[in-house]
Amino acid sequence: MKRLLLLCCLFCCGLAHAQTRFYYKDSLYADHYAPQGRPNGISVMFIHGGGFSSGNPANQKPFAEGMSKRGYNVFVISYRLYMKGRTYNCSTVTHEKLKAFEVAAEDGTDAAKFILDRADSLQVDPQKFFLAGSSAGAEAALQMLYNPFSAAGKGRYAYFAQQPRFAGALLFAGALVDINAMRPDNWVPMFLMHGTKDATVPYGTSAHHSCKADAPGWLILFGSKTLYEKGKEWNKPVVLYSYKDRQHEVANYMFREFDKMDKFMRDVAGKKKIGAKEEVITK
Repeated sequence: MKRLLLLCCLFCCGLAHAQTRFYYKDSLYADHYAPQGRPNGISVMFIHGGGFSSGNPANQKPFAEGMSKRGYNVFVISYRLYMKGRTYNCSTVTHEKLKAFEVAAEDGTDAAKFILDRADSLQVDPQKFFLAGSSAGAEAALQMLYNPFSAAGKGRYAYFAQQPRFAGALLFAGALVDINAMRPDNWVPMFLMHGTKDATVPYGTSAHHSCKADAPGWLILFGSKTLYEKGKEWNKPVVLYSYKDRQHEVANYMFREFDKMDKFMRDVAGKKKIGAKEEVITK
């Protein structure tokens, strides 16, 4: 019995040391993983995937712990799952798909503002604060950065319109709803990973879930390759890893590509000139 109590104590103490939780709005929360060892001064806010219907911050623990061991200050947020209990495919009407994007972007924006407003107590350097997301979370992050919904929520988004709030973004199999919202003057350095055969979230410019034009849920999205080409055209900092013939599993590569993520964030935080770079990975 004493041994069991000791093990429980050690486990709880270890968990408390690595992770805490705070609520940023109503029942929505962020799991905070403080840097382990020597902090590098860089913070990351991560938005999980799950088709806007499932997923939770706990599933992102391998990413958060992996980055915190490298000295990163990591926040993994929850957000309203607008499509929970419903399908999210070609039969989902387009306006509901767009609403899911909008709701997630709203919550991500509120979470980021909450963190930045408490930068001192949370040990966040606002000049080294990165945004990251996977699949639906990457889509939410992109809408936050290049917001097509800003006219409908000027009060919420005014804080982000005044000046850039993110040093850069790491996006795993994400896409943008409106390419016209992206301009040279609002560009954010981007780290992109995407499978070239992704049939869920397009690698280039194509329909969401590969829907046909007569489907109720037909929606054109602008994926990583298209975003990269814009950055290249404008001579902006953007790094694209194209995984040849891979599908949507690349959305989970934040669990394995720690060296690549680390290099990008350190380069950007260190003001190193990056330019536009693409690497095609064939194995």
